[in-house]
Amino acid sequence: MKLGIIGANSNVGTELSFLFKNNFDVITITRNQLGSIFLKYHDFPCRISDVSNETDAKESLSDLNSVIICSYAIDQYSGSQTRSSQKINEDMIKNIVKFSNTDSTLIYFSTIRTFSNNIVPNTSNFGFKSSFEKEKIHLEKLLLNESQKNKKRAFILRMSQVFGENQPRTRYFRDSLSKDKVVVNVFPEKISNIVHTVTIKDAIMKCLDKKSIPGIYSLVNNPQWTWENVIDFYKQPNTIIEYQPKPNVNLNSKKSEKNKNGLLWNLLKSNKKYITPFLYYVSPKFEPQIQKKLAEKKMLNAKSRMNNLDNKYVDQKFQSFQNKTFENIAKFLNSLNNDANPNNKIPEELIDESEKISVFNIEEFEFNTMPGPFLDNLYNTKKLLDNCSDDMVFR
Repeated sequence: MKLGIIGANSNVGTELSFLFKNNFDVITITRNQLGSIFLKYHDFPCRISDVSNETDAKESLSDLNSVIICSYAIDQYSGSQTRSSQKINEDMIKNIVKFSNTDSTLIYFSTIRTFSNNIVPNTSNFGFKSSFEKEKIHLEKLLLNESQKNKKRAFILRMSQVFGENQPRTRYFRDSLSKDKVVVNVFPEKISNIVHTVTIKDAIMKCLDKKSIPGIYSLVNNPQWTWENVIDFYKQPNTIIEYQPKPNVNLNSKKSEKNKNGLLWNLLKSNKKYITPFLYYVSPKFEPQIQKKLAEKKMLNAKSRMNNLDNKYVDQKFQSFQNKTFENIAKFLNSLNNDANPNNKIPEELIDESEKISVFNIEEFEFNTMPGPFLDNLYNTKKLLDNCSDDMVFR
């Protein structure tokens, strides 16, 4: 079977290419030569093709039994959706359906954000969807409609954070959880929505089974991991973890802060994710004012979070670190006066203890649990990870 991966040079696409290497004849597809260099180095057959172009799509897709769509076009300047990038995404979906093999199975990677504020509490205060969410929902519908017209099997997999041996999120977690002590701002028993690449592979294998029913599916680890499961899996053995969920924000103080600003700015700041694409279209003379307001808001939020931290944690623990540092400074200065420290090296105990402790907090800690439907009979993610080959670490 020939398995085509469009956007194979993406983080997830590259890792899936390696995971499927021993299962199928993997054909990697990238938009340009630069994207193909790493894949060619690892001996993958790579087709340089812009599948939003009909000629390219016909040449690169016609012999494929199944196609995984990891690609998603955005405007390179604003990092958001524009009319031209929307057209590229639409043409890509239409061409994949039209020019792929007659009996091919199509698998499209979508996002948890299509659930909007049912999952992400801070998505919008006004019920609006961002351009990214709207575009993903539109492309989901387009793929299902076009596939139905052309009598092809199409699966949409909605995912949140993707973890894997070579995923940036994995490296970020390992680095963040490597200090002597880490304070994690989430309830340990709260369900996460993460998914590992080994489970994505497992889900794709299920989609390729003709018994599976095409449609939209949510994809998470099986069974869903709690945040404690995630933290324990990626922390260093000697790292001490303390769970301290974020305190509830005082609603009265939040309202009074809102009243200090104009109505227009309140609309903008509560929907700041729309400001980036907004800046792309408005006159440049407004940009410094908006960015200044965003910077001020960011500083106020940071100060507010500090004020709302658990008093016990701040007053006792942080104060003890500070006192200990002051004591060590005094000892160090005395040793210099008495020539007891001829090399003038700063003693280990003088290093600020707070540097050995970090607070770990990410946006996804606030997400609600992703609902189904889910694909049936997926393997246990932990067992898949235990059996994962060492070859997954790229040369």
